[in-house]
Amino acid sequence: MKIHNLIESKQYFVDETKANYYVVYEKFENIEALIKENRVEERNQGTEEIIDIFYGYGKADLLQRVCSYRLDLNNPSINDTLNTIKEQHKDIFK
Repeated sequence: MKIHNLIESKQYFVDETKANYYVVYEKFENIEALIKENRVEERNQGTEEIIDIFYGYGKADLLQRVCSYRLDLNNPSINDTLNTIKEQHKDIFK
């Protein structure tokens, strides 16, 4: 079984985006859990960092993912990814 634990979360551009748009950073710890001889063995699978752009549909609190950026070799840092979002998603900003 794979376990995807949220260990950090932060919202960016809070006062800069149009209403109902959210830019959210999340860091996850990934663990693989195996059951062996009546005990659980956990194996650390590393961390994963993602920045998502969401659009909210009002009072129902339903969010739709507009775009997702995984921090990896192509997007190495949070700041670089945030700059990419500013450049490629100008329509979500005031």
